[in-house]
Amino acid sequence: MRIELIIVGDEIIEGFIDDKNSQYLASILYKVGLKVHRITKVGDDEGEISTLLKEAVTRSDLIIVTGGLGPTPDDRTREASAKALGLPLVKNEAYLERIKETFEKFKIPFTEAEERFALLPEGAEILPNPLGLCGFKLTYQNRSLFFLPGVPQEVKAIVEISLLPFLQEKSHSMFFIETVRCFGLTEGQAQKLLRDIKDELPVEIAYLPHLPELHLRIKVKEESREKGEEILRKAIDLIRERLGEAFIGLENDTLEKVVGTKLKENGFTLATAESCTGGLIAHRITQIPGSSEYFLGGIVCYSNESKIRELGIPIEIIEKYGPVSFECAQLMAEKVRERFKSTFGLSTTGIAGPGGGTSENPVGTVYIGLAGPQGTKVKRYQFWGDREQIKLMASEVALDRLRRSLISLNT
Repeated sequence: MRIELIIVGDEIIEGFIDDKNSQYLASILYKVGLKVHRITKVGDDEGEISTLLKEAVTRSDLIIVTGGLGPTPDDRTREASAKALGLPLVKNEAYLERIKETFEKFKIPFTEAEERFALLPEGAEILPNPLGLCGFKLTYQNRSLFFLPGVPQEVKAIVEISLLPFLQEKSHSMFFIETVRCFGLTEGQAQKLLRDIKDELPVEIAYLPHLPELHLRIKVKEESREKGEEILRKAIDLIRERLGEAFIGLENDTLEKVVGTKLKENGFTLATAESCTGGLIAHRITQIPGSSEYFLGGIVCYSNESKIRELGIPIEIIEKYGPVSFECAQLMAEKVRERFKSTFGLSTTGIAGPGGGTSENPVGTVYIGLAGPQGTKVKRYQFWGDREQIKLMASEVALDRLRRSLISLNT
């Protein structure tokens, strides 16, 4: 089956918003064993949309169009589809009543402009859309055309209700895919650890750098859902075993989420003292709902004065060793732990650049301290990249240090 996506919208081709729909649709199709052969983006131009549709029905079996279905004059996909397929636009009275009921339910004034929602090419089948009003399907010369709204949330809702069942009927096999997150390994190191898994299980593993992490995409192709899911589970168990502490979790298991879960499970708490990362660690931790149960607080002590005032770092330490030093990072971790009475204290101090580096501590030098039940450990790192990349890498390593410490406490 040849599949084509047409993404409509001036705002997309002009670069004002990202095209999330083609990425989502391609991944959904791939998971059910189908491949997209062409993706085209076009502005809100009726003639261009119509031309694309005329060409698409000559070469593709399934065409999915997103965008241009609203009630405003620049929404031209309805007219373009009717023109391309030689169909008249007709008012769907039943659909119009449903639209009016929806507007009335939410106390939204209904105007003549909204009546355009109900103007559809003759023979169009309305697609259920629990989050909006747009969406219809056409069949033309044994070709299937799905017209979806441009809003990504509405696209996902319609796909789950209408498109997925349709696709599953067309595909005789499915792809079962999961992503594994790991940290601290290169692609080559991970490949060496996992190279014989394909001899044990019918899986494909793709190694995808996703800095600062390495992501592994695990793919199984099977006709049976039960068998496909079983093989995928076995593969993930093997990968977890082979990667050891480098294994963070699956696709939705961000490092901060995994750390938070481990802190919560053990009844542990955390406080942070950040200099070069500027609060990025605290930000990442508090992105997780419920993090107040284990994150007691953080201090951004960017200047020497704030290190002395907020944490009580002796001025003699800073004068003797400097703010970017083993000694300063150690005291920052210990002092913030004492101040918040937390199980762990995590600190960062370094030079994110682009200036400020020295021969002893060049740009990218970061000291990370971790104070906890097993004492205080400080390590020096040399990161590369621009300011944002150095800060991200430092926050990632700091959280990973904590994660591995939590693992060691449970073994």
